Amino acid sequence: MFKQKNSQNALNLDLDIMPKENKTDLLSKATFAHQQYLIRSNNEDLLKAINYYIEAIKLNPEVSSAYYRLASLLHESGQIGIESALEQCRHAVEIDPDNANARMYLGYFLSQNGEFEAAKEQFKKAIKLKPLSSYRARMVMALTLLEDTGSKKHDFVSFSKALFYIFSGSLFFLFDKAGIKMFCKNIVNDLNFAKYNAVGKILETTKLDKNAYELYSNALDNTKNAPLFYEKMANIAIKKQRPEVALQCYQNAVQLSNYNPEKIVDLIEFLEANFPQKLEDLIDNYTILVKKLPGFSRGYYELGNLYLKKDEKINAVSAFKLALKEEPNNPFYQNSLAYAYVQLEQYDSAIELYKSALENNPDNEWTAAVAQALAAIYHRIKGNFDAAISMLQNAMILTKNKSDIYLALADIYYDTDDMDEAIKYYTLAVESGYKDAKAYSRLAMAFWEKDYIENALEFYNRAIDLEPDYEIAYNNLGVVYFDGLNDADRAKPCFEAAIRLNDEYTMAHFNMARYYEAKSDKISAANEYQRALDLNKLYPEIDNEIIQERLFKLFET
Repeated sequence: MFKQKNSQNALNLDLDIMPKENKTDLLSKATFAHQQYLIRSNNEDLLKAINYYIEAIKLNPEVSSAYYRLASLLHESGQIGIESALEQCRHAVEIDPDNANARMYLGYFLSQNGEFEAAKEQFKKAIKLKPLSSYRARMVMALTLLEDTGSKKHDFVSFSKALFYIFSGSLFFLFDKAGIKMFCKNIVNDLNFAKYNAVGKILETTKLDKNAYELYSNALDNTKNAPLFYEKMANIAIKKQRPEVALQCYQNAVQLSNYNPEKIVDLIEFLEANFPQKLEDLIDNYTILVKKLPGFSRGYYELGNLYLKKDEKINAVSAFKLALKEEPNNPFYQNSLAYAYVQLEQYDSAIELYKSALENNPDNEWTAAVAQALAAIYHRIKGNFDAAISMLQNAMILTKNKSDIYLALADIYYDTDDMDEAIKYYTLAVESGYKDAKAYSRLAMAFWEKDYIENALEFYNRAIDLEPDYEIAYNNLGVVYFDGLNDADRAKPCFEAAIRLNDEYTMAHFNMARYYEAKSDKISAANEYQRALDLNKLYPEIDNEIIQERLFKLFET
């Protein structure tokens, strides 16, 4: 059995129910969790620190350090923007103007906001306030000078100042107790990481997967890279054919990495390979991914396809539009948005997008498929047969597999009563290896319309061989026997088969009535005509007057 780790269960601390006597050291707890987060990059530590800082501020609103530290964590986790972080840091400076760290954090966020001159002033004040502990302030000042220099040409003075602050910062590191403490903790954690990683590899190599899994589980709380060890645990779970366990490990890795995009992608790939039916989970993770990477157009594209699978057409359209916003000329995105518009019956918008996709033509075979989709709209929706034919002829030039195009052309000519061309293209589709009962049936009907009786019989029989439950083919085969060959006896079992397969098939009952009428069985004929008349009200296939006329004639004297 795999050992389940429950570290993630404490992610949402309910500090309101903590005993009052424990609230006095909230700030130290927050600081410790903050340090652990910096060392281990663990999302659990991040949330603990945020919650403790918030409670510390509630307990004592005049604690300057809680404001700027909370601002840095909230901004890093994406919960607040630059302006809100600046507001928190300014408040920290107002509370304690002599707090060097408050000045340093304010300077940092000013530099992030592009206010380089104001940032430099804050860094200078931080250095002046605590010269011996100014290692971090000097380093951030150097980075700000370098970034500001990058926006100017030939600013040698700023570049020289940056080098000075880097050099002096390195010297003052020896006097920065907090920096040294963190450095030592990082060394210990790095050593622990190396130990667990190396031993785990040896255990896996020697096929001791269970031991490796338990070792990685212990490493979660003793190293700075819990997400990596969760992924290692997931790999072992996959080998042991425990996909549900692997999924939980991947999810923990994502949460504890503060939703690192690479970890999210790993989780998405695992879901797609092992749990493609978990559409909601996939949508949730792609949504987080595009929030982390707003310009990641492929994420919006995949979201659109997932929404289509859920039949959420409007959401699909919105997602594809966002993908196209990032890459306006991407033909794949244009094609997908066009398809989504078709699902919403917004055909004019779909047509324009399909045209744009065709113009971009990334690949001949793909473009041929898009041309067929556009031709289908012209044919089925717009009734523009010439445009549909033209589009299919262009597609035929682009693709090697022409059977679908032959069939589409045949359907158009069939619908326009050009049976010679319909026969031509249905035959080409069949000869190219296309096997479809409905296509065989349509070809048989085209032959029937041209009085090619034997050909019609052949293809209706082929349609039935391919799809034995195809009631239309049975009915139509019976019509060919009955009306084409005057062979009522061979027609009867065909009509019976059609009715057996679909007792609500209006035309099959009508034709069965005609058979009984030909055999002078007026009672049976009348019953079948009446049945056809009743069904025709629900499933109209023939003019009611035709059925009524034949029914009345049965009993004329």
